[in-house]
Amino acid sequence: MVETHEQSGHLHKGIGNYGSVDIWSKSNNDLSNKRCATGELASWALTLILSCSPAAFCPAQTIPAAVSSQSPQSLGEELRHPEGKEIHIFYIHGIGSGGSEDRDSRTLRKSICDYLKDCTTPEGTPIGEWDYADRDEFQLDALVPSLEYIDEPVWKSQEEWHAAAPYAVHFQITRSSGPALYVDELNWWPLTFSLKCRQIIAADALLVAPSKTRINTCSTREPNASISQRFKSYDWIPTDEATRLRQLPARGARANRQLKSDLMDWAFSDAVMALGPLRTYVLDGIRQLILKSLADSTGASKADHGQPTSNQEFIVVSHSLGSYLIFSALDMDPSTGQTSAVEQSRNDLQEILKRTSLVVFFANQLRLLELAGLDGPSERNIATHLEDWGRVRCDYLKSLPNALQECRPPRIVALNDPSDLLTWTVPALGHIHVENYSVRNSTHWLWLFENPASAHSNYATDKRAIKDMLRSTSDQKK
Repeated sequence: MVETHEQSGHLHKGIGNYGSVDIWSKSNNDLSNKRCATGELASWALTLILSCSPAAFCPAQTIPAAVSSQSPQSLGEELRHPEGKEIHIFYIHGIGSGGSEDRDSRTLRKSICDYLKDCTTPEGTPIGEWDYADRDEFQLDALVPSLEYIDEPVWKSQEEWHAAAPYAVHFQITRSSGPALYVDELNWWPLTFSLKCRQIIAADALLVAPSKTRINTCSTREPNASISQRFKSYDWIPTDEATRLRQLPARGARANRQLKSDLMDWAFSDAVMALGPLRTYVLDGIRQLILKSLADSTGASKADHGQPTSNQEFIVVSHSLGSYLIFSALDMDPSTGQTSAVEQSRNDLQEILKRTSLVVFFANQLRLLELAGLDGPSERNIATHLEDWGRVRCDYLKSLPNALQECRPPRIVALNDPSDLLTWTVPALGHIHVENYSVRNSTHWLWLFENPASAHSNYATDKRAIKDMLRSTSDQKK
């Protein structure tokens, strides 16, 4: 745990549209058991390069509100010294989620418990049922969106649209010598599966080779037994068609087909969809899940929007594309609508931003994705969203009783493995303290090769990375 990491401090100003947030690491046991040539190992590693998972909210506790007028120095400080605050962590996945079985937030929860050493269970416990986005366009009786892909409807029935609803899973981490923590896993991947499975994975099975793992994910049907008309996974590719696709011959060279299937077809396609018309549905789904999580936490009726209570404090942990999505969702554009319901949602989300003290990025792609959305005279890009967070957070801290008129800016801690193919440093931002740390998530083989899957996915398991994420001022003195 006692390692020295390169800190690149503040970088150049001028971010734009898209951020990245966090993905939790996926197990690489199958890969590590394979003994193959370097080129083949790289292709298998990149097959798994982009996993994701989300974070969860939970029922509130009655803790006296004693909110500090300053932001914490680190996640570790926040967790060990909550000062009467009820801590909630949003975890949001990035591109390339493996579906309902891809539950990498478990790694985050376990790492937190390993750090705190007083959790009553090693990784917390799930609470409540899965929460689905179910307002407006996601209502069970809502019309199916009219989006089309080359003249073919994206969702062909109401059942398919029900299966595309984003959902959240909630966890509570109970401690023997401190207040409970709450983690909300926010899953937006269901919105992408119809297009990915039918138009990309199925088509490339014929052109390149069948990706049996992806075809299995796309053809598994599992209704949610606890919630009517909702699904944990859906057969976007029917069983008989999946059987036919698996039997097709491979045509592409092995390394090339692995790269295309897992990196381009399954992962980058998410980023392309998130930049287009699907973005509206993704952001609205995330907003609904955040607000429903608040309702769960405060004991409010699920029919009503929840509002943060005075003692709640929020932390965002994200991987890859997830960071752009959650800040775009939280910093709701005033032009979105002027109805009373929309205005109430906007106000509630602003209250969450005010109480968000810390953000952790794993493998962020801000510099890359911003190339698709350069600043314009009326654009609200990722820089705008993050700087608005810094401004409202500071205004909130200054409004507290006996607060100083100068506030410590909120922090972004960006962890980057230099051998990770899908991460870049976070540029400096006004009103935000940005820290970029270099970590090594896997072994360097003769300094020529690092397993790309481990480099991208092991942020939550690498002890050095976790130390940089969690360490507090008091820890650094030890």
